[in-house]
Amino acid sequence: MNIFSSVKRNLIQHIQVMEQNKKDFVKNPDCDFTRNRKLTFSDTIMMIISMECGSIRSELLKYFSYSPETATSSAFIQQRDKLKPDAFRSLFYLFSDSFTSETKNGYHYFAVDGSDVLIPLEGENETYSYFRRDDQRPYHQLHLNAIYDLLSKRYSAAYIEPRKDQNERNAFDLMFDENSYPQKSVFIFDRGYEGYPLMAHISQKDQFFVIRAKDKSIGGILKGLDLPAKEEFDITFDKILVNNLTLKHKQKPDLYHRVHFNPKSYYLNESVKEFPLSFRIVRLRLNNGSYECLLTNLPKEEFDIGALKEIYHSRWGIETSFRQLKYSIGLLDFHSKKIESIEQEIWARLILYNYCMIVTSNIKERKNKSRYQCRLNIANAIHICRKFLKSLIDETLPNIEQLISGELLPVRAERNVPRNKSIQKPRKFNYRVL
Repeated sequence: MNIFSSVKRNLIQHIQVMEQNKKDFVKNPDCDFTRNRKLTFSDTIMMIISMECGSIRSELLKYFSYSPETATSSAFIQQRDKLKPDAFRSLFYLFSDSFTSETKNGYHYFAVDGSDVLIPLEGENETYSYFRRDDQRPYHQLHLNAIYDLLSKRYSAAYIEPRKDQNERNAFDLMFDENSYPQKSVFIFDRGYEGYPLMAHISQKDQFFVIRAKDKSIGGILKGLDLPAKEEFDITFDKILVNNLTLKHKQKPDLYHRVHFNPKSYYLNESVKEFPLSFRIVRLRLNNGSYECLLTNLPKEEFDIGALKEIYHSRWGIETSFRQLKYSIGLLDFHSKKIESIEQEIWARLILYNYCMIVTSNIKERKNKSRYQCRLNIANAIHICRKFLKSLIDETLPNIEQLISGELLPVRAERNVPRNKSIQKPRKFNYRVL
């Protein structure tokens, strides 16, 4: 069996298992999905996962292969409203956890970050409304927090919250506690995540972190520390975290540090009054001539400055994944104005992304005669994967691997393109492709 059919069958099996236990995933177990309908429990889930940016009617026609017996848009909306909001979240973890995480030199590498998602809610919604200026008209946004497996190229965890009340560090704590990660997992963070509680949380579970720190002139952990006046350095700091500073603690201000908000029970509680924390502060020079400081608890004998520079550079993989998730997978195009349905589609997009990445990561590029080094065209590969995913029925498929392997793009080494930070509004429903 080829890789595409194998991964598709894995996804379908998880959906069918959920259908056998559908009482756990529907709002009214006594009546939802009990009658014989054109859109069954499994069809409704697969339909939402494989939807593109078209209108609901056009997506239904594609899913039913333009059959005269195609279900109506109204029937689809009624069926999707029967599903609990956590149904797709459960499927995401069931499907993603069925594949092992890859390693490099015995370590697993995960990038942690978040991205804003504009949503087309109808009317005013105080919970999800957001605006930057007083003279600006409010718009609605969600914040998608994610943990991304850099070697396996798929999302391992996600957390959705309103943009206005977002807290990325708390979101990571929730994802980190709710999911199990293999030993020797390294979590890589950009600026904004640094903090003693987060480092203590990861260290308490015997895992590793690499965090980009704010400059000492701005604030953060580096402010007030006695750091060498060198271009590059690698020094180790030992701190003891406490809940309250006593006279004994105040006599050694360089050793003891009081956490400034309610500590979590995993490292400070009634029985544990002090938590020892050891970490390195590494200042390194980037390729563009600037300098950055990293906080890490990785062993110095295995990870020197060059290795840490490479690890932090690999964090860009999650930024690339957000771009593919929004533009190639279609996270910017929703088919509802209800928050529950929008969250359904966000989880469905994450499932589809993981599905496509699992397929493409097992396909070798076709050799080409071009003088340029080439790589797979991920956007076209996603389009192909979604095209042949739109069915629960076994069918004769073309050679998907050969088809994808021929979709190539030249590699543009060291190509720098400035970020476009302009705000993009959600696409209106009446301008969807029919």
